[in-house]
Amino acid sequence: MAYSNMSQLKIRADQPEECIFWGEKAIAMAKELADEEILSYALNNVGFMQIRIHSSTQKGIELLQQSLTIALKNSHHENAARAYANLGHNELIIKEFELAKKTLEAGIQYCEERDLDSWTTYMLSSKARLFLETGQWDEACRIADSLLKNEDQIPLVKIQALITAASIKMRCGDMEAFPLLHEAKTKAFEAMEMQRVIPVVVALLEYEWITGISLIEKPELTSVLSRAEQVGNAYENSELAFWLLKTRKQQWRPKVMLDGYDITSAKMAAKAAAAWGKAGCYYQQALTLFEGTDDNKRKAILIIQSLAADAVYQKMKLEMRASGIKRIPRGVIKTTQSNPALLTRRELDVLQLLKDGLHNKEIANKLFISAKTVDHHVSAIFFKLDVNSRVNAVKEALRLEIIA
Repeated sequence: MAYSNMSQLKIRADQPEECIFWGEKAIAMAKELADEEILSYALNNVGFMQIRIHSSTQKGIELLQQSLTIALKNSHHENAARAYANLGHNELIIKEFELAKKTLEAGIQYCEERDLDSWTTYMLSSKARLFLETGQWDEACRIADSLLKNEDQIPLVKIQALITAASIKMRCGDMEAFPLLHEAKTKAFEAMEMQRVIPVVVALLEYEWITGISLIEKPELTSVLSRAEQVGNAYENSELAFWLLKTRKQQWRPKVMLDGYDITSAKMAAKAAAAWGKAGCYYQQALTLFEGTDDNKRKAILIIQSLAADAVYQKMKLEMRASGIKRIPRGVIKTTQSNPALLTRRELDVLQLLKDGLHNKEIANKLFISAKTVDHHVSAIFFKLDVNSRVNAVKEALRLEIIA
């Protein structure tokens, strides 16, 4: 158990090699002693770190799944909760959204039934981030706001909830983003863990890109980059490199730079955009499309409109005008308050996918909701547009210029 605890401490210190070294010593001894409780705990530590190393991601998933299976079999509830939380959170980090959704839902239910409240809130913060990444911002805000109402919320949950809430607010032009980001920065820098610090710095750089207001000083950023060169995972470091280039035109290459964040050429940006679209991460798809051709910039701004990210839309529009681009789309997809049929953001999402010819099950998979929920949205769309078929719904929406 001492070896396993040392392994966990190395996670907190962002030392992958040491984490794996001590964890594997614990695993070997636990197997020799046939102690499945310690085995589950140690597998969790090593799996957590392996999944964040790009070359061993699949191995990390397998170790975390082994840890969970052993814990569930022996009713080691804390170990099971920890395995669910670490597996779901890291599936989210590596952008395996469907896997993350299933793991988090199962884990939240497991913990709620056993009153494991701290693990429940941790996974809820991950679920809020999942909704943020997949464009379901209303749901993300609802969860994040609920978590932030608890003044005694544990710091690692609060940091993630603050980032989620602030990200949506700044993209939509809500000035309340500033105090949330400031609080997230303070708490993350106090924690001094790169898995907390880097997501906050990414959000700060995005805020600077949108507003032109810098919330992180150069010495602070230099210190973070120096640390990130030594530790940190490829996924978060690549996102940090993306925003450094986009916001400050600063080129910084981590040890491993993932293709999805490489915007050093129009060709690489187009490749990245295609991957983000396939993953269902439409905001990131729009950001990478915007680094490409004029036509891709127009596609990007349409996606941003569909997300009702008004501040980002204005930012993109100004950049397009400054570069001499003509025919900038405007008012194609409107928010609930301004579209003639008063469709909600989720109904607009469903309507756009109806236009793309997707069936209910396909729409459900894209939006991470059930097919039954899609049925309800389709019925609401029919009622609001006063139509009786999917084809007529799309035609009417096009006529009203609700979609393009």
